Amino acid sequence: MNQIKCVTDGKKYCEELYNDEENRQIDVQEKEQPPLKDEIRRALLKSAQLKATGPEGIAAELLRFDGEITLNKLNKVYVEVWETVLWPDEWTQSVFIPLPNKGDPFQCCNYRTIALVSHTSKILVRMILDHMQLQL
Repeated sequence: MNQIKCVTDGKKYCEELYNDEENRQIDVQEKEQPPLKDEIRRALLKSAQLKATGPEGIAAELLRFDGEITLNKLNKVYVEVWETVLWPDEWTQSVFIPLPNKGDPFQCCNYRTIALVSHTSKILVRMILDHMQLQL
């Protein structure tokens, strides 16, 4: 019974933690140019290695492995996302995994949560971050 309560409390905690009730909208005044292949390549090289795959089951190493073929396909996807300003639904999904810390495993406060996020999404976020840093 305690395990069920802990799982329920943990789920509620994660939902509250990651819930964005404000639905913020960003006003784009001038449109940025879509990412270039060199920017994608740099973001790929910055991506973490030996991390768990995201919900789509693609490892970061796989995105780096195929060279120009993967780079060309990623470029097509990222340019479409950039121009349409529509983030793919698959990229918005995360898998939350509770990892136990020390202490009573029946207490939710003795867990930390990690989120497995799409690596292709992380790469585009990295490029956006790089664009923002260049503007500062």
